[in-house]
Amino acid sequence: DIYLGEYEGWYSIAEEAFILEKDIVDGKAPNGDIPVWTKEAAYFLKLAPYQERLLKHLEDHPEFIEPESRRNEMIQNFLKEPLPDLSVSRTSFKWGIPVEFDEGHIVYVWIDALSNYITGLNYHPDQPHSIEFDKYWPADVHLIGKDILRFHTIYWPIILMALGLELPKQVFGHPWILFNKNKMSKSVGNIMYTDDLVRYFGVDTIRYYVLHEIPFAQDGNITYELIIERNNSDLANTIGNLVNRTIGMAHKYRQGLVKRVILDEPFELSLKEKSLEVLPAMRKYMDELKVADALEEVVKLARSANKYIDVSEPWVLFKNPEKQEVLDHVLYHLIETIRFIMVTLQPFIPETSKKIAEQIGATNLSFESLAEFGQYQEQVLGKPEVLFERYELAKKLEEILKDRDE
Repeated sequence: DIYLGEYEGWYSIAEEAFILEKDIVDGKAPNGDIPVWTKEAAYFLKLAPYQERLLKHLEDHPEFIEPESRRNEMIQNFLKEPLPDLSVSRTSFKWGIPVEFDEGHIVYVWIDALSNYITGLNYHPDQPHSIEFDKYWPADVHLIGKDILRFHTIYWPIILMALGLELPKQVFGHPWILFNKNKMSKSVGNIMYTDDLVRYFGVDTIRYYVLHEIPFAQDGNITYELIIERNNSDLANTIGNLVNRTIGMAHKYRQGLVKRVILDEPFELSLKEKSLEVLPAMRKYMDELKVADALEEVVKLARSANKYIDVSEPWVLFKNPEKQEVLDHVLYHLIETIRFIMVTLQPFIPETSKKIAEQIGATNLSFESLAEFGQYQEQVLGKPEVLFERYELAKKLEEILKDRDE
């Protein structure tokens, strides 16, 4: 499948790839750099013998490329036309892995990069498969940037087919994060650095934003204003407020003691039902790589718990001697729901999950602990602490701009 030939065409230094004439617009490659005309001796991998087989695989396994828009892009832009053979070596420079049998040839960087998926598992084509290879290959998913999808969904599967190896089960091309709906660029000056963002907002606020606000199939948008808005609405007002309010009520009405009281639900809203639905729903979304939807399930549970406070009115129950057991039921269900929130937040914003655990005295943060509602043990709570600061938009922006100007 490999032969020696000569390559002549346009080469994108930024993409480290040869590109077709039709993909050059106004003298620029798809990613914006100016391609250079290159002519050199090279070894090539024949792609044509595998093209129909790859198309058949995509037809039989539509989940192989996700999201669907990316799959359609690969089929329409590349696989509907005859594939040109792939250059697998270079001779115009010396840096790289040398081709042992032909001095002067360097292995094309994408061949080197893609093969790491299996050579990192000690795969060797002329030796029995390693323990690591048999254990971990084929990969469940390659999670990659959408700009390198072609290499992972066309060239890599064909290389694996040529080697007689199984293909990864799925390749997911994740979207980009845009600043104010524009691609980040140092020359434009619209760059956000994670170190700065963490200083301004803390790790978990940034983790929450990018996990919750970047869509499944489209590019996501980020600005300081949007981070502040999401921090205030979801983290401070919804999750943080729920934890603070509940612990505060436990101290106000029961000196911090939370009794394990579970009655037949006296209100129309059942936190037990809502809590037990969260983890199965999250798992379904995560299996589909819909991370934002999975995280939203946790926030929805927090919203339901806040609504439960409004519906049950603990301050009214406290004043009624005949409703004291109902009040204990309400407080217990709120704390137990917070425990569910604590556990399900852990994969997304672990520092916050740990802080909640410390405040409610929970030690088991495993998913197994969510199999049943009512695992929280009777105990006295510590004092409530603020989980998230609520920012004033103008004041916070002024603080950020001042820091950036220094």
